[in-house]
Amino acid sequence: MAKFSIIIPAFNCAETLESTVESVFTSGLEDLEIIIVDDGSADNTREVCALLAKKHPEIIFITKENGGVSSARNRGIELCSGEYILFMDADDAYTPGSLKKSSEIIENSSPDLLIFGISFDYYKNTEIYRTDTLAYPNEGFLTPKQLSGEFSQLFRCNSLSSACNKFFKADIVKTNAVSFNPDVFIMEDFLFVLDYMRFACNVYLTPTPAYRYRQPEDEARAFKRAARIADLNTYISPFCKSMAALKESLGSPFDEGERVLFDLYTILLSQKAYFANKSNLKELSEALKTGPWADYPCNDPLVADLKSGSFNKIISRNKMLRLRHRIAVYIKSTAFYKRLKG
Repeated sequence: MAKFSIIIPAFNCAETLESTVESVFTSGLEDLEIIIVDDGSADNTREVCALLAKKHPEIIFITKENGGVSSARNRGIELCSGEYILFMDADDAYTPGSLKKSSEIIENSSPDLLIFGISFDYYKNTEIYRTDTLAYPNEGFLTPKQLSGEFSQLFRCNSLSSACNKFFKADIVKTNAVSFNPDVFIMEDFLFVLDYMRFACNVYLTPTPAYRYRQPEDEARAFKRAARIADLNTYISPFCKSMAALKESLGSPFDEGERVLFDLYTILLSQKAYFANKSNLKELSEALKTGPWADYPCNDPLVADLKSGSFNKIISRNKMLRLRHRIAVYIKSTAFYKRLKG
C-alpha cells in the first residue's frame, strides 16, 4: 500500500500530461502511486498514458467513457490504495522538491487535511507572462474554532476552493463516501472540500506554493461554462446544504460560512454577467431578488446594478473589463515588458 495516491483525470491532454506526471516524481513525494484516468480522450492521450505507465511502474492507467472531471476523479478514488489522496489536473505541475516538507509533516503528525499554496501561471502563446501566488500566510494546525473564524480568509486566498492543493486522508474519503458531484461543473472542487471538512478533526496549513496551476489562455472559457447554469439559486443549493452540515460539525457560531456562500454566489453572478445581454441580465436580476441573499448587505457594484436594473451600466463595464484584459495580456507578453520586469 502506497503512502500517497495522486489522481490525474486525463482528457485530450497529450501535450502536457508527461510534464505533469514527471513533476510528481520531482516533487519530494516518495512511496506513491499515480492513477491516470483517461476520460474518453479523442487525441493521442491514451498512447501517452501507455508510454508513461511502461516507463514508471508507479502508474496505474485506466480508460473510461467521457463523463467529465468529477466522474474521472471518483473513479480514481475507487481504485486508489494510498493512505493520502492528492488530485492534479493534467496540464499543471508541482514545483520541484516542494512537497517534501509536507510529506514529513504528514509522517510525523498525520493531519486529517493538509493544505498548501498555489501558484497561478498565466500564459500567452505558450509562454508565462505573469505568476500569482495564493496561500494562507500562517503555518500550523487550526483548531475547529480557529477554522470557523478564519473561513472567509481561507476562501479568499484559495485555500478552500481547489482540491489540488491538499492531502486528503483516503480513509475519511472512502468511509464517509465523499465524492465529486457530477452535476456541479464550476467550483466542484470547493463542494468536495466542504463535504470532506466536516469529517476532518485537524487541519494543517503551510504557505509553501507547491502546486502550479496553468491559467487557461482562453479568458472566455470560465464564463462560457457559467452560461450553462440554468438557475443560479438551484445550482448553489448543494453548497448551502454542505455548509450547513459543516456548521453543525464545527459546533460553534459560523457567520463566516454564510459570508463565503455569498462570496461564491457573487462570483457565479459575475461570471454569468460577463458576456450577458439585457435579457440574460434581467433573468439574473430576478434570480438575485428572489434568492437566498436578496437582502444580504454588500457593496458589490454588480449586485447593486442588478437590483436597480442598471443593465446598460453592467454591459458597458464588462466591455471595458474585457478591453483592459486584452491590453494587459498584450503588454505583458511583449519583449519590452519582459526586459523591464527582468
